Amino acid sequence: MKIFENLPHIDFMKYKALALSISWGLIVVCILAAQPWKGANSNVKLGMQFTGGIDMQVRFKGDVPQDAVRAALGRGGFSDAAVVAYGSKTGFRDYSIKVKARKGQDEKDSTAQINKIREILRGMDASANNDSRPDLNTESVGALADQWVKTNPLNVVGDETAIRLAYDPMLKKIADTREKFAPMTSFDQLPKDLPQVLSGQIKSTYRLGNLSFLKNESFSPSISGEWTTKTLSAVGYALIAILVYVMFRFTASFAIGGIVALIHDILMAVGIFTLFGFEYSVPVVASFLILIGYSMADTIVVFDRIRENSHKPEYRRATITQLVNDSINQTLSRTILTSMSVLFVAVCLFGWGGPALRDLSFPLVIGVITGTYSSIYIASPVVVYLEKWFPRHDSLKQKHT
Repeated sequence: MKIFENLPHIDFMKYKALALSISWGLIVVCILAAQPWKGANSNVKLGMQFTGGIDMQVRFKGDVPQDAVRAALGRGGFSDAAVVAYGSKTGFRDYSIKVKARKGQDEKDSTAQINKIREILRGMDASANNDSRPDLNTESVGALADQWVKTNPLNVVGDETAIRLAYDPMLKKIADTREKFAPMTSFDQLPKDLPQVLSGQIKSTYRLGNLSFLKNESFSPSISGEWTTKTLSAVGYALIAILVYVMFRFTASFAIGGIVALIHDILMAVGIFTLFGFEYSVPVVASFLILIGYSMADTIVVFDRIRENSHKPEYRRATITQLVNDSINQTLSRTILTSMSVLFVAVCLFGWGGPALRDLSFPLVIGVITGTYSSIYIASPVVVYLEKWFPRHDSLKQKHT
């Protein structure tokens, strides 16, 4: 905190009109670039949770070109499939495959599509031409369980239910091993404590292909519509709750300033998120709710200092501009230290969190920056303007000049 003691007094409110113009101008540019009014043809990328469809992540061992995957899916009837490559470990290729739901599609249709896509991708394994055995890396755990129950290599005594329960722990070990190596490249990677008779049967019955399914999700259009409604409702309820809280804790000018700052932060984060081509999903919306909370928390700190200073004798005859400027400067050290701490974490998640966390962390990075900025140059200027335009006797007890 000592670092900020000798900082010069900054006249933030001197540039309030310019800051407001630049901020809202940038938001308008983002909206025009995103073109949300075009619906499905807009530049807003919605995840499968909101549009419905199939979302897969697969890994190939060896050099399997992206164009080859896209071409194979096209020949199989999925010409509209989106195939995107992303970072993977050496010697492997990872792809995200997304197929949008078709009109009138139900859960049964989705299951059939998933099975067909899996068969298409399995067909890209050249080793299958010389070995007709099923691939252990892509065989379902249920199929493996059915085989063990049928052959009962451990000679478990009891009915079918008892036999299946006896093999469940070993099936879990196989599933965990496949997930760990994804895909398995050698039978030596099988669990060491697996009974030898089971290991032997696996080696004789299965082969190890070049494909592994990392993620496999499907969303029907009806469920996606429900998720969209619930997500928008959650954001709306959060904004209403914050508005009510600020109105009870502060005056109306503070409440309006806080909500304007929140709307600014959401629109700015959404606009930049869209311009960078990221995809909206339910976890991403959760990160936007987090930035709403952070933005308001930072704004409340500034507002509380303004209210506190307004009751001090030295500020009785000060202008509203001076009061707000002094309050911002007094909380500047806290604002910078807190924001930088959160920003470091968000940047680390974005840089090293991998594909799963990149979409989630990017709104946090933008949100911390815009949330800190809006507390100074959006929320506070709105309070200054409202106090000047609509002065009240008991509002901040200042001369509104």
